[in-house]
Amino acid sequence: MKKIAILGATGSIGRQALDIIEKNPDLFTVTALTAHRDSEQLISLAKKFGAKYVGLTGVSGDIELEKKVPKGVDVGFGIRALVESCAAGNPDIVLIAVVGIAGLPPLVECLEHGTNVALANKESLVCGGHIVKEKQKTSKSELFPVDSELCAVYQCLKGVDTTGLRRVILTASGGPFFDWSKEDIANATVEQALRHPNWNMGKKITVDCATYMNKGLEIIETKWLFDISPEMIDVVVHRQSIIHSMIEYNDGAVIAQMGPTDMRQPIQYAFGHPERLESAVGHLDFASLKSLTFDKPDLNKFPCLRHAMDAISEGGAMPVILNAANEAAVELFLERKIPFGGIEQAVASAMSKFAHLKAGTLLEIYNTDTEVKRFVYNNLK
Repeated sequence: MKKIAILGATGSIGRQALDIIEKNPDLFTVTALTAHRDSEQLISLAKKFGAKYVGLTGVSGDIELEKKVPKGVDVGFGIRALVESCAAGNPDIVLIAVVGIAGLPPLVECLEHGTNVALANKESLVCGGHIVKEKQKTSKSELFPVDSELCAVYQCLKGVDTTGLRRVILTASGGPFFDWSKEDIANATVEQALRHPNWNMGKKITVDCATYMNKGLEIIETKWLFDISPEMIDVVVHRQSIIHSMIEYNDGAVIAQMGPTDMRQPIQYAFGHPERLESAVGHLDFASLKSLTFDKPDLNKFPCLRHAMDAISEGGAMPVILNAANEAAVELFLERKIPFGGIEQAVASAMSKFAHLKAGTLLEIYNTDTEVKRFVYNNLK
């Protein structure tokens, strides 16, 4: 039986992970759970799944929470709770499903202690990819990407000869604004941005899909996860979201990973590895698919993807700046303080203004993240 800690248990990925655990009680058990601020749901989940550690990451303390948790359950707060969850109960695998750069400290903690990671947090690799790669050299940890596209690439590359690999092809759904005009996209409402055509995800990643920033972050993540040069990573819009990603060889051969449009599939793959468990989401009915379509991404209508490409090409602190500006701007957009088009404007402005900042160490990464976010919060809302 595998022991699993879930960081971000009340979010979309966390809830789907717990669904898999509940369906496989003979295979998985829960050691620790964290939530951002939803203490009531966190307590309920801790009781249901028998977690011995719970953490609220969005507050520095909560006396009421400590009174309500079951006897024998330890409680933590803030970023420290994320780090402590990685060791509480000696988990076999830690699912990092928190939003933003907050995923980096627990990822580093897992690598330092040799704990396997199911990574559903792109930002930790976007901001600290070079640090993660350095720690992997001496770590016994294995990283399993919990993301439909990155999990697809992982499966396509696993056990195959990469000699002659020409490119990795990440698929994108096109989001809710695929066929909208640039002007209409700039004025889209929160409700419209959250209407993803295919996937059921958290608000932040859903907005990132609408701007195509999510695909840009995946390009950076692919570089670090698989040691793939950014020049060898392409994006294609695949509206049906049936092919999750592909790899292509010099001779023209393409290997694609296909599957149902459900995030429980990559979560289950990470939890069950190296075994493949019985599907929790059903199987493809090829006769009903009818057609699969592919388009080039429109970088004029969705410039955030181009900004991400520029960021990884320039390197240094630029991916951290890109990510910090995007995190802050998406938050402001969801709070209805800036228009949808303001997200891209914030990213472009920050990349231009803060190119001099550094991100070589963890401290420099956090300082850069803080400075960029402060700029966005103070100047755009």
